[in-house]
Amino acid sequence: MLRRLPAALMVTAFVFFLFGAASTAFAFNDAGWTGGVTCSSCHHPGGMAIANYGPHGAYSTATRACKTCHTLHDAPGGLKLLPGDTVKATCEVCHDGTGGGGVYGAIAARGLTVGGKHGIETTSVVPGGSASDGGSATMAFGGANSTLTCSDCHSPHGSDCVDPFLGERQRDGVAIGLFDVSTSNRLLKRHPGGATTETVQYGSDWCLSCHQGRASGLSAVHNHPAESALTTANPAYYQAAAILGTAPYPTATTVIGSMGVNTKNAGYNRAYLWPWPRTGAQAGRLPICQQCHEDTRNVGSLTADGTQGVPSETTITAQSVGGPSGNGINPTDNPRFQNFPHETQGFRLLVEADTTYFADDLCMNCHPVVALP
Repeated sequence: MLRRLPAALMVTAFVFFLFGAASTAFAFNDAGWTGGVTCSSCHHPGGMAIANYGPHGAYSTATRACKTCHTLHDAPGGLKLLPGDTVKATCEVCHDGTGGGGVYGAIAARGLTVGGKHGIETTSVVPGGSASDGGSATMAFGGANSTLTCSDCHSPHGSDCVDPFLGERQRDGVAIGLFDVSTSNRLLKRHPGGATTETVQYGSDWCLSCHQGRASGLSAVHNHPAESALTTANPAYYQAAAILGTAPYPTATTVIGSMGVNTKNAGYNRAYLWPWPRTGAQAGRLPICQQCHEDTRNVGSLTADGTQGVPSETTITAQSVGGPSGNGINPTDNPRFQNFPHETQGFRLLVEADTTYFADDLCMNCHPVVALP
């Protein structure tokens, strides 16, 4: 037994040398690697600053954003060294709505039904995509089997994006409260869906890059009037739309302003009511797509004679300490969810609608009964 001891010690020493010295003999020194990113890498404590897009832009020799999405070796799939097998799977590493805060899944996380959405990596058929007859059209998108995917609308590296605009999306944190409403380009491409025509501003023309058969001014197709480059040389857009003036309400005053203007804790849905007869900034103008298609909400109403607008309040509730987190935690928030144009509760992504239909209430936001012929 004693004669075997030296041999055992030699084996033990060899194993120690083999594995104990592996950090220098068989591997690199990655002591400086942090193992991922912190919350502030993507989410700025005071809101989303223009230069702070997490891993999606503002790269320099000093940033460490690339490794957030890309690996160098042993990637799980064959798509550009990304963590998912598809673009959608990669994006949903962060944006899957698991906590009720993602762009997809937040509505279902609250036990509710999605009424309208842009299906991702499920279809290449665009409703109203044909400018010749207004019907559906098939497009070659960037997803699996040429289906629509996230990067058809969004630029993952923050390049070739529309001009920044003031939105209405607000997120919250227990320690911080509600983030400020942010001015951002939302990483929206100027050439969504591979469009050949550049769209600088987010508005009707951005939507019409794919939904070409939904435009006004087409020779063979008749649609509800919507302002775009086909109807005027200087069309309105999200950042500069014809909206109601500021309080007190009711008011007949209309101005050019951002559809997303509101204060940090409450504001008004000023973009969805058009008094009759049209006055001020709305006179001689048309609404843009987003004034009918947006996050589902109660927008308010016109007065009985239709001459003034009474917009509803915009309310977003911050989460309580120890309480649930994420988008849509409070059923009384208006809008409850802020995920347009990804998915909404409203039928066909309409701003006022049930999950399977819309009623005349939507039409009467701009067409009061007393004004009907």
